[in-house]
Amino acid sequence: MFPLLALLATQLAPAEAGVLEPQVRVHAGVNYVMGPSPFGLTAGLDARLTRILAIDLGGFGSVAGIEESDYRDQDVETDYYRLRHGVYFAPGLRIPHPQPRTWSWDIFFRGGAGVIWYTDTQPEAITENSGAGSTTAAAGGFGGLDLMVRFGSFGVRASGRGWVYEAQHSFGGTPSGLIQPQLSLEGLVEF
Repeated sequence: MFPLLALLATQLAPAEAGVLEPQVRVHAGVNYVMGPSPFGLTAGLDARLTRILAIDLGGFGSVAGIEESDYRDQDVETDYYRLRHGVYFAPGLRIPHPQPRTWSWDIFFRGGAGVIWYTDTQPEAITENSGAGSTTAAAGGFGGLDLMVRFGSFGVRASGRGWVYEAQHSFGGTPSGLIQPQLSLEGLVEF
């Protein structure tokens, strides 16, 4: 336990010059969520707080609509709900590693909260919502992992997250607790 606390203390301490260089990264790319119209866009801003802590603010959205043909009976009740859009706040814990001069990599364990929008694809939802593609807002949380590889000021970032939220059919019923995956691949610029 003591070695872990000592490592944490050395990582939280200021750099030799007394101040860490700022590391702010803007990232944008594509994401994937399960269900109809699974591909979308994602973007955000990631900023370093200390050597091992960073905050990511961002959002994602599905670009294609859900068609009436996607509203069909499912075997499992939770398969009716489709994650569509979201905005989030995500602190991250970085795994310390040596930094080569020409390129660098970062792995962050992230957990956070946000507002998500989901679609209920039960066939009765079309008539209740006056058509296909209607979304419902809900509070959500997630946990996941980000891998960033950077060459100079430019790089790529791959992320995997599991979103946790509670959804309910638009015409009533018992709420369902859900865990739905999201994958993303983004380009990034650091300044």
